[in-house]
Parts: sequence; C-alpha cells; structure tokens
Amino acid sequence: MCIPPKRKRKSYSALSRLQAFADAVLADGKKRGRELVVGTISNDVVMDLQQKGMILETTDVTIDDAVIVKYIKDVKKQKGATVANNRYWLVEKTLRNPTHIYEDTKQKYLVYLNTRAYAKKKVIKVVIHPIFKNNGRTYNLLKSIGVVEATKMESPQYRQIK
Repeated sequence: MCIPPKRKRKSYSALSRLQAFADAVLADGKKRGRELVVGTISNDVVMDLQQKGMILETTDVTIDDAVIVKYIKDVKKQKGATVANNRYWLVEKTLRNPTHIYEDTKQKYLVYLNTRAYAKKKVIKVVIHPIFKNNGRTYNLLKSIGVVEATKMESPQYRQIK
C-alpha cells in the first residue's frame, strides 16, 4: 500500500504581501519611501463616509515603510501593544475581513478590528487615515497597527460602522 506524502500547508505569512514588505523594511530598519497597497475600503464604509461628507479619491489603503520602522523601538513594544514582527500577515487579514469597523470621531480615522484573539484578551487594531494628503498626493494611509484590549473600543470616541 502506497501512502501519499504529507503536503506542506502554506502558512499565512507566506501568502501575505504585507509580511514580505515588513520583513524587507525590518531587514534594513530605514525609511526609504517604500509603499505598498495592502487593501481596500469596502463600499459600505465608503457610503457611510459619504453620508458624513467625506469623499474618498480612492478606496486603496497604502502603508509606507515609516509605519513599520516606527515600531522597531516604539514604547508600545515594551507594553506588548505592537504586533510581533512575524505576524504582520494578521494585519492584512484584518483589513480583508475585519470583525468590526469604527470611526474615531475625534480624529476622523477608520479603525479596523480583528476580535479573534491575538493574545489573551487582546485584539488587532489597524488605524487608517482616510484622505491623507502628502506631497500633493491624496490617499488612504494605514497609519498605525497595534494590539489593544477589546474593551478599549467601548469609548464614546468610537462610532461603530460595521
């Protein structure tokens, strides 16, 4: 009887463009103006923003290397509030399929959450600055990535969109 060989499963990190981008940025640790489109803002969110008077020029979400570099020596790292260097694929997954989406009513940012536990009672939080203007360009910037307690999103500062 012939037993077929076990197939190696592809890890999520092998499938993630963001993980590859983060690995390249972390390898040299310097801001070099590199960018990557990591996702899109869904039509439901676009419609919600339009009702609030925010008209997006694009639905693409872009991250630049400065966002990754800032977490190398960030204070949040000591508190356990940053995503581990080998788990950026979870950020891309959060953008593709968020559990919840909020509007930060003070900053006018979008906040994507993946409530599938990252660590004990912690969830991934991705902050997007819509209509970000820089050097004559307007785009949606993935501004920050963090790990927070889910209860932090119960603040009146956040309005749930999804």
